[in-house]
Amino acid sequence: MVKKYLFLTLFAVSTTCAFADFWDDAKITITYSHNKEYMLIVYPIEYPDNFFTAKYHRQYKKGIVKDTVKPCHAVLYHIFDRDTVEVWNKSLVNYVSPVKTIVANDGKSVITFNDWGMRGYQHTMVVYGEFGELLKDFSLKEISPFPLEQYLRSISSIHWGGHGAYLDNDRVEISFHDKNDEVRTRIYNIKKGVFE
Repeated sequence: MVKKYLFLTLFAVSTTCAFADFWDDAKITITYSHNKEYMLIVYPIEYPDNFFTAKYHRQYKKGIVKDTVKPCHAVLYHIFDRDTVEVWNKSLVNYVSPVKTIVANDGKSVITFNDWGMRGYQHTMVVYGEFGELLKDFSLKEISPFPLEQYLRSISSIHWGGHGAYLDNDRVEISFHDKNDEVRTRIYNIKKGVFE
């Protein structure tokens, strides 16, 4: 009997040390450049209403599906007074949606951070150019100033910080936070395509 309670106590203590996280459904997000002259709207992946049913998959195999999956994409607008002009409309590399986006004041670059539901793995930092073209797609391992083991982890993610801000139109400062609350920053030069 004592062994049973000891086991339950040890089990309860060990499970409280596990770090789980929860991800809601991704939503449409709007990000403005710092000067408010550019606006980026990110649309997460969109599934047809009946996508997760057996009927949909039977119809898909027969080629009679009307609705299809719409991939994650973004639209960048230039804002003139109260009018907006579309600059580009492109699919993003993220499967569901990026977690955070930033836009340069001149609209010539957009940077996305992390993949929805799995921070710190694929597409940790993605750089898009003036026309929405993919310039760079970095994993955390490629850009981190810390060894990956120094970051706090959860079931789905590596919690590295994921914060970035434009210093000017060509340079972005990215901050990294390890599990000991140490913070380091790196500066990425978009024009040169390298970290300084």
